[in-house]
Amino acid sequence: MITDASGTFHELTRDAAWHRMSHTGVQLMTWFGMACELHRDWRNDVEGLGTLFSNHIPDYQNLFSSYNYASNQK
Repeated sequence: MITDASGTFHELTRDAAWHRMSHTGVQLMTWFGMACELHRDWRNDVEGLGTLFSNHIPDYQNLFSSYNYASNQK
């Protein structure tokens, strides 16, 4: 279950739901973790997933910019 793609405004309700789900075997993860698991191999598509991350995660945008700069210096 992607925890940061669903939820409630009430912390107690959220935690109770996560607790119930995890005790029934549901694996809780973030959208970032799921994207990395689905992607699996950076060798074939650095730009695709890297662009997705850099568009939504400011710190990752800095990392991706550094990667692009270093790649262009070769």
